Amino acid sequence: MTAPLNRVTASLRGRPLSAAFLPLFLAGALAGCGDGDTTGPGTREEIVVFGYLYVGEAISEENALLLSRTRPVLDPFDPEEAAVTEAVVTIRKEGEEEADTLEMVRPGRYAEPELVIEALATYHLRVEIEGEDPITASTTTPWSFEITRGPRALPDSMPHAAIADSFPIYLRCDYEEQIFLVDAYCLEDWEDARYIDPFGAEEGPEDYQEYGGDNGEPRHIAPYFRVKGLEEEGDEYRLGWYGDLMAFYGEYDIHVLSIDENVYNWLYRDHPELSGGVSGAIGLFGSACRAAWRVKVIE
Repeated sequence: MTAPLNRVTASLRGRPLSAAFLPLFLAGALAGCGDGDTTGPGTREEIVVFGYLYVGEAISEENALLLSRTRPVLDPFDPEEAAVTEAVVTIRKEGEEEADTLEMVRPGRYAEPELVIEALATYHLRVEIEGEDPITASTTTPWSFEITRGPRALPDSMPHAAIADSFPIYLRCDYEEQIFLVDAYCLEDWEDARYIDPFGAEEGPEDYQEYGGDNGEPRHIAPYFRVKGLEEEGDEYRLGWYGDLMAFYGEYDIHVLSIDENVYNWLYRDHPELSGGVSGAIGLFGSACRAAWRVKVIE
């Protein structure tokens, strides 16, 4: 087994795929600021940009760009109240003169379902909000990849001990330096979750916090690595160790992504809200190519 280059611990930085977690990120974007953390920005209202461009996919409502305003840390976070609803949002592919305008499909969410994202292309974002300086960001999309063999997905199941040998993921990617992220997220209710490797007589977590809460370890683990670190078999790369990311039996969402530089910086730098490639605001404007499965792991 080849060890990952690094591992994203219990934070939203390792969970880029689910819009359900975006309000939590927005509410906490400046939670460490102004309370003794002198290395970050001061506490103040900020515009937050959060969006991924997915190679081969449109900027649909599901993949919409999110615009919001930070709220006081101690106040309850209301997504509707925080949403930026009067913005002009455009995305222009480098080399093209005309930009595509994203329309608001839900409060604070902007999309253009006719715009399909290409691999190895640079896209420039511009956000104009009355009374604010323009917000800009750019991303160069990563190399795409081909999955030639994946996990055994629902409604079938996989014995955990057989994953590495019998259900590895095989992929092709033409760039050996491309950075990938593998994301394993357990879907079991914490009361029903059972450890694959129990701690003594403890068969499952004692509470939601021990389970990992909404997005922490061991419920959710997401390592990132360069594809050249995987085992090679002919012209394919073999990823068999994703089962090692699972602490519990049960259902999982498994994602494999190639990621751009903005996402990579957001994952490993301190103060990720300042490292996501956005100028004039905080947050992330990144890109990825992805494959996903829902699986069930049994004894």
